Amino acid sequence: MKLPKGFLVSGIHCGIKRKNLDLGLIYSRDYFQAAGAFTANANPSYSVVLSKKNLSKPVKAVLVNSGNANCYSPVQGLKDTEKVISVLAGYLGAKKENILIASTGIIGKKLPKDKIIKHFPQLIENLGTDIKYFSRCIMTTDTFEKISYAAIGSSRQKASIIGFAKGAGMICPNMATMLAFILTDASVPGDILRKVTREAVEESFNAISIDGCMSTNDTVFVLASKKIPLTKSGQIKAFSQKLKKVCLDLAKMIVRDAEGATKFVEIKVTGAKSVQEAKRAGLSIANSSLFKSAIYGANANRGRIIAALGQAGIKLDEAKYNISMSDLKKKDIKIKVDLKHGKASQTIYTSDLTPEYIKINADYS
Repeated sequence: MKLPKGFLVSGIHCGIKRKNLDLGLIYSRDYFQAAGAFTANANPSYSVVLSKKNLSKPVKAVLVNSGNANCYSPVQGLKDTEKVISVLAGYLGAKKENILIASTGIIGKKLPKDKIIKHFPQLIENLGTDIKYFSRCIMTTDTFEKISYAAIGSSRQKASIIGFAKGAGMICPNMATMLAFILTDASVPGDILRKVTREAVEESFNAISIDGCMSTNDTVFVLASKKIPLTKSGQIKAFSQKLKKVCLDLAKMIVRDAEGATKFVEIKVTGAKSVQEAKRAGLSIANSSLFKSAIYGANANRGRIIAALGQAGIKLDEAKYNISMSDLKKKDIKIKVDLKHGKASQTIYTSDLTPEYIKINADYS
């Protein structure tokens, strides 16, 4: 898999973590455009606050760190984050408004800005087209790198999309303890990029849940270097479809890597009055600890699903609804719930809840 035209990436160890890669950079010699989505948590990280502010500006680079959430440390936290991106901007010949930042890790610990700034020369010197260091530097409790690739157009003029993500726990829309960086060399109008990004996020990262816990740091960036023009409606439609595919691939990888999980669960809700009702139903089931525990134990207890639906305010007609399950002893499980209310549907992806999940999060610090 190759980087789309116009981008360079790097990943290094700067000392936030004891030994693993923990600092990354996405860079372009030319400015690129960005669209994004962020956590709905009312206590967002300083990185989210600043990136929201800068998202509409031309972008020169995206800085990312792992091992520190950059959230709810002393009051100086926001100023420290501004200092970090200001110094990086100086190195890159840009303004601080042209830098986006994303962070993941432990909440409440001060960002070690001096360590980060000290390593900027190395981070910039290491920029290149090799993706493996960047994909590793964003990981925390992840057990594998999450990367997806797609191409649009003919071999003569082919645009590409590559996506990187991290996430394994604290996963609940909107979105999850997850970071995702989707890079493309396609050139589409900014309003279309924002529209297709919203649609792709809604059908992927906002359709997964591992533990019902919403992070302070969730960030998705779709970054376009605009090197390959897509002008025909068919090309733009193909771009939208490929973007959705990349996002859904990454979202499913996050669920498959769920902390302590042994099973991947697809919940398809049909017969809803609206997509909103279908999604509410699916997420209520996915977030039920009783349901997830039953899945772990291969216990086909439909009562857990009925209770979860009722908790979401969804009344079932006892004579009409239908629930079916695949073999719960297998690793991949499909649950189908027909509400018999209407024609809308939605698919949600989740995992089981295991003793290992508790162990991982009891020790996480």
